[in-house]
Amino acid sequence: MLGLLADDERENQGGLDMQEELFSLVDEAISLEKKMKKDKKTLDQLKAKLTNAAYEEMDNKNLKFMQIFGLYGSFNVVHKEKLDIDNFNRLVEVLGEIAKAKITRKEEIKYETESRFKEALIALCNDDYSDEISIEQVLEVLELDDKAIKAVKKKLKGDYLRDKKVLESVGVLGDCEEELHYIRLYKNFELVDRFFGELTDEQIAQIKKAVFIEAGISVGLEYEGRR
Repeated sequence: MLGLLADDERENQGGLDMQEELFSLVDEAISLEKKMKKDKKTLDQLKAKLTNAAYEEMDNKNLKFMQIFGLYGSFNVVHKEKLDIDNFNRLVEVLGEIAKAKITRKEEIKYETESRFKEALIALCNDDYSDEISIEQVLEVLELDDKAIKAVKKKLKGDYLRDKKVLESVGVLGDCEEELHYIRLYKNFELVDRFFGELTDEQIAQIKKAVFIEAGISVGLEYEGRR
């Protein structure tokens, strides 16, 4: 009988210990969630300050990309554009078969545009392209020799972060936002010329009336170990 009572006491004590542990876990979880919410609010405030500072400089310099560096990584700011087709028939009238080949009409009456053609349309409608300064000229300003220019030129795609890594691979380090900006403009020119090079000004005006570009901004932190 005494043995049974002892077993009951141990069982009750075990239940109390478990209950206390659960209480502790609940309190720990609540504290952690409160801290996460507070940290998120602080992080959002920091990102907002960084975004505002970057956006002001990007606007002053007419840049589409910018990085702000710290000791442990960088804060990246990228202009983004969304393309909507407002008048598909008008595009077909101007561009003919290329519009039919590059743009797919979805059942919900939405249009899906191939990525490179979409980039070309956005650049065309935003007048965001130029052949005033060639990629070779930009690379010469960066003091790359002929061998490096030849190696790098084909790897540049007009994407800020990827192109920056390409330039870093040949020793171009530090602030080169403006050079990357002109590289992007020229790559955009190549796209625009590829798809729309033979169009008249009137036809280009018709294309601009047929699409809508929604501008936005994308931000993010970059650091070692981030996934």
